[in-house]
Amino acid sequence: MSWQERLSTASFRGMSFLTESHDAKLGRRLVVHEFPGSDTPLLEDLGAKAAELRVNAYFIGADYDLYRDKFLYLLQQPGAAWLNHPWLGLLEVRAKEWSLSESNDKGGYCTIGIDFVPAGMEIAEPTIDLVDSAVKKFELLEDAAEETFSLSKMGSDAVNGFIAEVSSKLDYLRDVISIARLPLTWAQQITGQIQGIKGDFNELMALPSQYVSALRGLTTSIFGADIEISDADRPRVVALLSQLASRYPINANLLVKNVPATSALELPINLEKDKALQAVFLVSAAGKLALADYTDAKARDTSLAAVLAAIDFMVPQLPDAVFQAALAARVALLDALNAQVLDITQTVEVFEFMPATVLAHRFELDETVFNAMNDVTHPLFVEGVVYG
Repeated sequence: MSWQERLSTASFRGMSFLTESHDAKLGRRLVVHEFPGSDTPLLEDLGAKAAELRVNAYFIGADYDLYRDKFLYLLQQPGAAWLNHPWLGLLEVRAKEWSLSESNDKGGYCTIGIDFVPAGMEIAEPTIDLVDSAVKKFELLEDAAEETFSLSKMGSDAVNGFIAEVSSKLDYLRDVISIARLPLTWAQQITGQIQGIKGDFNELMALPSQYVSALRGLTTSIFGADIEISDADRPRVVALLSQLASRYPINANLLVKNVPATSALELPINLEKDKALQAVFLVSAAGKLALADYTDAKARDTSLAAVLAAIDFMVPQLPDAVFQAALAARVALLDALNAQVLDITQTVEVFEFMPATVLAHRFELDETVFNAMNDVTHPLFVEGVVYG
């Protein structure tokens, strides 16, 4: 009998190979404790030791290299697979290590020595919490805006004009918050922060980054307030913040970094940066507030649509860094809320134009929320499939 006839056939991942021998290392994990003055050791049994199997695979002949390459590719694949062992039977194993030896003897052949271990159990990989990931993306959006839209120092005349303009916007935000039917303590906290910013304007403007931090802190408190909001109220508050975020169109031409920072442009450039900062911070607050565990799809989809509409309105006007961060936050928000399995919301097909007000009333929605959900372009002429 020749040496080739003494080889046995085995297979791994469905590919056959020849082998002549195998080694197996088995045992138990015993820890021996020896104590002074005692002739009897204490043995601690930690369970069975993982078996170690070594098999030599042979590929022979003029074209052995083709089979060698395919087998090496299969060994490289991750995960467990079946080994049809000629002596031990069918085993689920993983290929741990292997070595290759080749020779031109006997017409050319190669030997691949493989160390197999039992398939075992895989360590569970930590899953990413989609809500936490989305919150982080909105925080990164705020970081990008704060870095990109840093305010420049202004002369006294420009500072006075800036304070007058921004003060009126903060008054509007305070008034909206006051009449938004928010929980009283929440509304008082936000309006108190607005008053604090207005009272410290002169000190804040001495170092403009402090004003930006105060503005960000204001919008962060909207999300961070420890107040329960019902599914019925959350979409309304989210839509309100989203509407505020898209209230003031941004002049993108004044946000370009290479605009000459002359004294005449100090005020208009800083005002546009303030618009962009407020828009980003407010849409971020709306997005983080929308990230909740909903009990019905209508409330979730209403909140989602309002934030998406505000982001879509804002992103074309943003520089690249903030633009990319806003798109990343948009995707993360979609992933987090769409992962919630809820009842499908109601849809109705409108065959003749109808006002958005009427349709919003039928769906028992605020008109602003309805418009955001359905991307209404003209509130008097709505048709097609509407969602609510």
